[in-house]
Amino acid sequence: MAGKMITLYGVNGIGKTTQAGLLIKFLWGEGKRASHLKYPVYDLEPEGPFIYKYLREADFRGKNELTTEALQKKYADNRRRYETKLMERLSAGEWIVAEDYIGTGIAWGLTWGANLEYLEEINEDLFQPDLNVFMYGEGFKTAVEAGHRNEMADEKMQICKNFYLLLADRYEWKRVDGNQNIEAVSHDIIAAVKDCFSSEFKEK
Repeated sequence: MAGKMITLYGVNGIGKTTQAGLLIKFLWGEGKRASHLKYPVYDLEPEGPFIYKYLREADFRGKNELTTEALQKKYADNRRRYETKLMERLSAGEWIVAEDYIGTGIAWGLTWGANLEYLEEINEDLFQPDLNVFMYGEGFKTAVEAGHRNEMADEKMQICKNFYLLLADRYEWKRVDGNQNIEAVSHDIIAAVKDCFSSEFKEK
């Protein structure tokens, strides 16, 4: 039986990595072979290492400056390049909890001034997750990565948060309050997963 892809969206620092881990633990407890996938895939050449440096090294950005459209095309190409592996994993029955995916690129692309039609076009042929969960709310300041192009720009973070809210409506993502305590957020995400895939989980 094929696996499922569940994507977690939300602003940087809201706790997606923590919640991905808790969801994976739950899925294993339900007999599912589950694992974490973080986009972009930084170790995937050629786009991954470039994106990693572009986000974190000002000198590298200065020497390799790109338009927002060109940078987002690299993100989309990175997703596309990984897709063969993604489909292999799903076909083998693996449940994949993805942290960030197409919606992240669109939200940040809009934040930095790109056109929505263009952003949707460069991602339109990519695999669509079985469930998208949007953790809405403010990112936690303790999770900010020093030197990160997006996380060090408070104004951009607020703009991105607002675009996420609009995209959640546009694409009908399942919403979960990401500013609750960790256990409450996990409970709500698991409830969304059980509701979406009700036939996959045994009654207890």
